[in-house]
Amino acid sequence: MSIQGTTTQIKTASQGYDDDFITLVEMVYGKGFLSQGGNAFIDKLFEGVALNQSKLLDLGSGLGAVDLYLATHHEVEIVGIDPQKMMVKRSNDNLSEVQVHLKGTVSFVLMENPIHLKQFEDHTFDLIFSKESILHVPLEYKAAYFKEIYRVLKPGGEILIMDWMHASPNYSANTKKMMEMDEVAFCLITPAEYTQFLENAGFVDISLTDTSLDHAQISQENIDTIKNLAGKITEQFGESNYLYSLESWGFQRDAFASRELLTGVFRAQKPSLLH
Repeated sequence: MSIQGTTTQIKTASQGYDDDFITLVEMVYGKGFLSQGGNAFIDKLFEGVALNQSKLLDLGSGLGAVDLYLATHHEVEIVGIDPQKMMVKRSNDNLSEVQVHLKGTVSFVLMENPIHLKQFEDHTFDLIFSKESILHVPLEYKAAYFKEIYRVLKPGGEILIMDWMHASPNYSANTKKMMEMDEVAFCLITPAEYTQFLENAGFVDISLTDTSLDHAQISQENIDTIKNLAGKITEQFGESNYLYSLESWGFQRDAFASRELLTGVFRAQKPSLLH
């Protein structure tokens, strides 16, 4: 699979996960999660963020675990959007199971176009966040996408983005193989390029907290989980998929540990006064 931003990748980014892959990932990450770290990482991600009475937009809500966890603990109004119909359906199924326990409200809606947010009015949300999602937006659309995020955020509002990046587009053979094995679009940029996109969109007070080594550790924990589930994974998906999982997560761990691939949390604000 090409790692360049192409029209094909728009399709890939909106279709990327099938039922078997989702089932396997949930076995490793936990129910409703398509990214690493579970509830503990959500707590870390939102530490110090004032959430109550806020309206939030989750970009790339996946199976909805992040939104449901936040709404269980905070009086928030969350809209989760995802470009895959299957994801939205499964998120709403998960919502129906925990609806009675929520302090806040959550709705999951289909993203009408994977590269813009035109279904939302200007200045709609107090906080916009994303966890390991924007990495799938093709390179040539990232600038416009960040401007869309800026547009729908209220003046004085904040963004909180946890995402993958790279040190260089010259990937090692193992990292290339991991990307091919995962069969989803990896449209990565450097931290400096990411910061520049945010600045160009109009954001201020931009900060980045590097979480790469945390993700290397979490990837190793995932590998340990896979090994503990060896019998179940082999029975349900076959030995080849068990070995594939160990190899893919191992490549991922090594890429983070060597800092060939990077993860980090960006925080930034939209100025309170419009210019």
